[in-house]
Order: sequence, then C-alpha cells, then structure tokens
Amino acid sequence: MVNGCFLQVAATRRHLFCLLMVLLIPFFGMNAQPAGPHLETRDGATRLIVSGEPYLCIAGETGNSASGSVAYMETLWSALRQINLNTVLVPVSWEMVEPQEGKFDFSIVDGLIGQARREGVKLSLLWFGSWKNMVSSYAPSWVKTNRSRFPLLQDKNGGQIQMLSVFSDNNIQADARAFAALMRHIREVDAAEQTVIMMQVENEVGYSFGERDWSDLARKAWRASVPRELTAYLAARRDSLIPEFRAYWESLGARTSGSWAELFGDTPAGNEIFMSYHYAKYIGAVVAAGKKEYDIPMFANASIGRQDRKIATYPCGGPIPFVMDIWQCAAPQLDAISPDIYYGDFEGHCWAYTQNGNPLIIPETRGDDVGLGRALLAYAEHGALCFSPFGIEGYAGRTIGSFYADMQQLAPLVLTRAPGKTMRAVMVGPDTTEQTLEIGKYRVLCEYGHRGSQPAGETVGYALILQAEDDSFYVYGRNISLQFSLVDRGRNKLVTGILDCEEGSFEDGTWKPTRRLNGDQIMNDYTFDKAYLDGRSGNGLRFGRAGVQYVKLYQY
Repeated sequence: MVNGCFLQVAATRRHLFCLLMVLLIPFFGMNAQPAGPHLETRDGATRLIVSGEPYLCIAGETGNSASGSVAYMETLWSALRQINLNTVLVPVSWEMVEPQEGKFDFSIVDGLIGQARREGVKLSLLWFGSWKNMVSSYAPSWVKTNRSRFPLLQDKNGGQIQMLSVFSDNNIQADARAFAALMRHIREVDAAEQTVIMMQVENEVGYSFGERDWSDLARKAWRASVPRELTAYLAARRDSLIPEFRAYWESLGARTSGSWAELFGDTPAGNEIFMSYHYAKYIGAVVAAGKKEYDIPMFANASIGRQDRKIATYPCGGPIPFVMDIWQCAAPQLDAISPDIYYGDFEGHCWAYTQNGNPLIIPETRGDDVGLGRALLAYAEHGALCFSPFGIEGYAGRTIGSFYADMQQLAPLVLTRAPGKTMRAVMVGPDTTEQTLEIGKYRVLCEYGHRGSQPAGETVGYALILQAEDDSFYVYGRNISLQFSLVDRGRNKLVTGILDCEEGSFEDGTWKPTRRLNGDQIMNDYTFDKAYLDGRSGNGLRFGRAGVQYVKLYQY
C-alpha cells in the first residue's frame, strides 16, 4: 500500500510538472526574440540576416545634413518613396547625440526610427563621430574647443589640421563612450523590431595623400617597435596576404621586428601602413564599445582615389585594399571594410574588396543608368549585401525608381543563388557592345540593343540571369539581347533553341506569366549558318524597356 501511494504521488507530480511546462510554453514563446541583425554564410555566400531571414539592401544614402533635424528629414520621404528602396543610409552625428559631455539626446535617432517604421524601410546609420571625410567637423563643440584634452593631427611644420589625432587615448575614449551610448539606446528601442540593421562607423577616414601625423604622440609611435600583434599576424598569414602588400613588405625583407620605418619604410607606402594600423585600432575600439551594447553588423568605408589603387591617391590610413590585412588585424571587431565607388574600374574594386573573405557593402556610388548596371554586377557577380547611391533623394523621378521596384521583386531569388555561379550579370553599352558569360552548362552571348540596333538615348544595357533549373532561367534585362549555346556541344554539335519563353513578374515570390513569347519576340539572328557554328539557333531573349522573362532551353 505504501509503495502504491508513493507511485501515485510520483505520477501526480510528473503530471503537474508536464502541465506547468505546457502552461509556460506560450510565455516563453511570447518573450523569445529572433537574433539581432547579423551576417551568416548561406547558399555559398555571406548574407545579411534580419529578423531571422536573408535581407538584400536595395538602398540609398541621403545627403550629409539630411538628418540635421527630424522635421527636415520628413520633407525627403516623398522623394524617397518614388525610389522604391528598402533601406536608407542616414547620418547620426556625435555633436547632436552628445551636445554636452555626458548628456545625451537621442530625439533625432528616435525620429528617424519612427519615420522608417512608418515608411516600411530599414535604416543603416552612419556614425559621424571623430571623422567625416577625413575631418572632425561633426565632433561636439566641447571636443573642438579643448585642444589640450582632445589633440589634433599636425603636419610636418607643426600646423594644426582639423582632424582629431588617432594617437590620443582621450579622443578614442570620448568617441567610444558616445557610440556605446547610442548603441545601447538603439538596442533598448529597436532590438525587437530591427529597424536599424547596420552601422557605418566614421566616414572616409585618413590624412593627406601619402602623409602621416607629425604630432608629438605620432612621432613617438613612429619611433616605437611595430606591435607584436601585427608582425605575428603578418607572419602567420604570409602566403595569403594581399598580393600588393606582400610584395611591398617582402621587398623590404619581410622583417618581423623593428620600428615602423625599419619594417615598412619611410615612404608614402610606409606612412599608409602606419596610419592604417592606428586608424583601425581607434575605430576598432569604438566598434567594440558599441558592440558590447548591441552587436549588429558594423563596417568602415573608404574613399577610393581617381587613380586606381595607387599609393598616395586616396586619404592615407583609410581601409583600402593595399592595407586590408592591416585593418583586419587591428580592427577584427569590424564585420566589413567597404568601398565608396565613384571612379575607376568598378568590378576591379568589387573584386579587391572581397579578398580575405571580406563581405561587399557599397555605401556610396552612382545611381544613374550606369550605376544600375553596376548594381546588378555587385549583387550577382560579387555577392554584395548592399548597393547604395549617394544623395539618393536627388534621384526621385529617374530610372532608379522602377529599377529598384524590379529588384525588390527579384530579391528572394537573388538571395538564394550563388554569386558568379547560379546567378550572373552583365552590362554592355556603346563602348562594349558585346560580352559573353557562362552559367551552368550554357554560354550566353549578350549584345547591346537587339538585332544590331542600339537604343537611341540609352547609355547602357544590362541583364541579370538567375538559374531556375539546369535548362531554365529567369532573366531581368533592359536594352539588351541574349542568345544561349552549350559550352560543350559534344560530338553531335548540338544547337540550343528556346522551348518556352514567357514574360511576367514575381508576386510574393511566385512567378506570374503575362504572355507567351514566340516569333519575332524571340528571333535575334537570321544568319543561321554563322549562328550554327556557335551552337546558336538564332532564338534568344530581347529587352527594350526593363522586364523579366522566363526561358526554357532545349537542344537539337
């Protein structure tokens, strides 16, 4: 009887425990929150994850003073709506967040978040702290007017430059405290909704081209031994260092002990390395303070010179490819270093900024027709997380509005394709009227316009090719024609033709065809004998105005 009573009591306790857990499940479920915005590797590419799902920033950056007041920012939304973006990059300045030391005002931050939520867009905030475009104009007045406590960079002649010195602990600590307070506030008001998804920390840092800081603090650092942290990092990764940097270091003997001049030379390149390390340490400390409060993706951006990748053609010390290893060593807290691309070889810059596993974020660039073709190249060829023309409010009423609307419908496909493999892009124009690329087992001939004609008044043509299955593709194009052939035609010299072709669009991720295309709409080339030699049937896709087509191929 005792044993029976004991078993009955035990069973009752188990039932009560199970009942309690069932009752608590909704409680835990209601309070559970998805991880904050972060980066993950998915589908063979680095993805930005927001509220648990991959997110593609189809973005634009406002002018520098757009967030000078909530009321002024309010006047821009009618223009921003026309652009159909999903993300706005907008500045938040130190002087407005901490107008008096230790006294914070987040009214502008709260206003920006509230406006973005109302408009259904996300924000990537730009922290204009110690520097914006090299200078320290956005630092608070209590920093600017206390030169003894917050020292400036000096030139060779002792001249004071309007740039906070990277060698001052006071400068670092003041900036880091303000940024930490900002990130703590964003976490408190936005962690659940995830309106703010990334942070740019500072903006286009550096000093005059090829020069270094000559203040007393900087001279002392220049004479000191290069930190063991850096020399050990370089030695351990010697075989995988950025080729240009490795070649330069090895030309000086690849030494791992000594002063900065001994290891890297008293040259513009040596100055670049020296200043880069200390800018990166400074910004890394600011980022670390912010991430301690709210750990979301953070990046630093670089001004790229007009003469591509040549030392002393861009601000000395910024995160440019030559010193990528220096930045990744000194500021491992950063999730990415990012290029502002206005000049030079766009794809070359994209390639350079995806070395060493660096995710590609383009916070500033062009938004004209050439820029839109570049956006496709960035997303499809280089796995860009963000493409963002600068001064975006000025593009209202231009082509980018319809282009961004198209990109929003295609984003779910882009986010599930491997850049450069199951997703390709091309841009052609008057100077380069024809290009060929490969995707899967197919070669694609891409020509500006169609049937040899070039569209009047148009500067470029472009296409985004997304593989659906082995023999089928979704293609987004404008002012371009495409013909497909097999990379390997085999012994039978197979020719590729079009089995099905539809024009349509995606609605909530589902393909909705609007009409079937055939006849003139898929006939690109009547020189059949020449086309046959290349494995083409003469059938292809043709785009004048922008649109999406689905094509299924076959061989005969």
